Amino acid sequence: MNQRRKKDDMGSLTFGWVRDAESRDGSAATQIVIGKRPWEDIGPDYLNFQKAVAEIWKRADQGRTQDEAYDAHMASGRILFDHRLYKEALSSFRRAAQIRPVKVKPHFQEGNTLFALGRITEAREAYNSALQAAEEDSDCLVPQIHVNLGIALESEGMLLGATEHYKEAAIKEPKHYRALKLLGSALYGVGEYRAAKEALLEAISLNPDYADAHCELGSVLHALGDHDEASAEFERALELRPNHIEALYNLATLLKDIGRYQKAAMLYQKILILQEDHWRAQLNRAVSLLGAGDIDESRRAFKEAYKMTGRSELHDAIAHLQQMENGHQGLLSFFKGGDTNFGVVSNDIMAKDNFIVVEPTRFRRVNAKTTPRQLLAFALDVRQFQKHTRFNRCDVSNLKRELSQVLLPNPSQQTIVSEKMIRKDALENIVHSLLSFLKPEAFQGAIKLVNERILLPIDSTASGRVDLGMVFSVFALICGGSLERRKRVAFDALVFRSPRTIDGEISNKDLKDYIKLLRIAYLRTKDEINSNDNVTEDHTTLSFPEFAEVLDDPDSGFGILNILSKLEMEDHVRHGRHLCAVCCYPITGPRFKETKVKFNLCSLCYSSGKVPSSSKHEENYHFKELNGETNTVKEKLQNYRQPFKSCLQE
Repeated sequence: MNQRRKKDDMGSLTFGWVRDAESRDGSAATQIVIGKRPWEDIGPDYLNFQKAVAEIWKRADQGRTQDEAYDAHMASGRILFDHRLYKEALSSFRRAAQIRPVKVKPHFQEGNTLFALGRITEAREAYNSALQAAEEDSDCLVPQIHVNLGIALESEGMLLGATEHYKEAAIKEPKHYRALKLLGSALYGVGEYRAAKEALLEAISLNPDYADAHCELGSVLHALGDHDEASAEFERALELRPNHIEALYNLATLLKDIGRYQKAAMLYQKILILQEDHWRAQLNRAVSLLGAGDIDESRRAFKEAYKMTGRSELHDAIAHLQQMENGHQGLLSFFKGGDTNFGVVSNDIMAKDNFIVVEPTRFRRVNAKTTPRQLLAFALDVRQFQKHTRFNRCDVSNLKRELSQVLLPNPSQQTIVSEKMIRKDALENIVHSLLSFLKPEAFQGAIKLVNERILLPIDSTASGRVDLGMVFSVFALICGGSLERRKRVAFDALVFRSPRTIDGEISNKDLKDYIKLLRIAYLRTKDEINSNDNVTEDHTTLSFPEFAEVLDDPDSGFGILNILSKLEMEDHVRHGRHLCAVCCYPITGPRFKETKVKFNLCSLCYSSGKVPSSSKHEENYHFKELNGETNTVKEKLQNYRQPFKSCLQE
């Protein structure tokens, strides 16, 4: 829901970000502005300026004492920075750091300047140097260094690392309300909503007129399901700042989510007046107009959003709207009801119009090759997790390499350390290297899912540390590569973490804990990882073949890996002109054909138990799964063959 932004911390929504870095007493110590350099491309005047700056540096270096030279370079660096002459400012701060390497300020200002230049990795290194210098020379800038280092990490998508530095800043300066707000935002970004709520409430208690904190708190409350309080927080943010684009956007999205389509569309339109190129607002306006029943205006809004982004999925949505309007008036008749009953699209209302949901017992399989409905639902959920995190683009051999580097046995010890533990922010660094092809925003989304579904269940005591071998074994199953290789790497990860590694085997207890975690993370069961069952300790061990056999068992193991592998291979398989009888989209991936009533379902509708309302009088439904284009061709040939035989008989 939330369009992530750190307004007073990362600046405006445009590409020119403004960073307000406050000193201990709250005054603006430095301000980072990312944008076009004002002296770029102005010809010989700039060259003359560079010569003058070089002369100033030369005179500074010739100071009578090192303290004078240090002060001169710091002063020139601040002036150059204020005029957005970042390259020259960087040289000044680096000269100052060379003269006084134990001073905090030159490293801190160097980090700010590198951040302004977009050199984020180098900025992080400079901030770390500032923290190291602060250990020798305690400095009041330490809270702000942690804040800026957190911001740098967040700009690269590493929210878990950012939260640690925001926490440090808040501990060292309890009244640093911006650090608390940033902490709340980062916790919200990784799905830790209750902790985020506490941090944001604390920030607001320190500064009740902090519009950004009210806006972020509204997003957190919406995620927690408290829509009324969330709406009130967004309204409060707009009272404090009427043109607060994020508050407008999030309030509109909340209204859309609860079915208030007409008002949501009006708010999205207001955002577009304030910022014409806000494609997300245009896209959500199109969806809201569709919900309000204004099909023509919705199509125009979709086309405008498509022009802004060129995203293929928007083109598909436009085509689907046309198809719905031409051939499926039942669904449109509901949408054209406008805001009746607040326009809430419930399954009950839509079932009367287009489909019904039937009990699992009424779904029968024609043969054993047809995937059971519930197992397919689990596999589809794992496949979505795999796509959203992009682990399918990470070959499992890369995970194996990281495993070898991190979990090597200690030569001074006879055995590997039991349950190798690692901080979550350190794990985030490893995941970042594995998914280095992701942009920061996409990586934030990936790490949020990983934290919500894997790390939080493992770290049930909120210690901030997780079992690395166990995490790697869970990752292995959704990486790229053959199924056998994935199982092997998962097994190796469990072997590495086990205190009893007898000839490359794992304990039965480790396997049970692993299966339990897989079911929690991927099948969303409610078990607890660290629950202590009152049973005697099992010292039996298992080899890889035994591990693989248990893993593939649908009752005692995981049981959906073969289905997941099939979905991976058939994602882009199309079935000619066949449409799903429920959602009306062209079918890609497995196709499920009802052999009696003769309709087709996509994998998602089949797994959800949906059938067209026109066939609701059937007692049972018999489905045959068709995978790949070969089966589609065979089906066509069979259809052609039957009339030919009947003609011969005549």
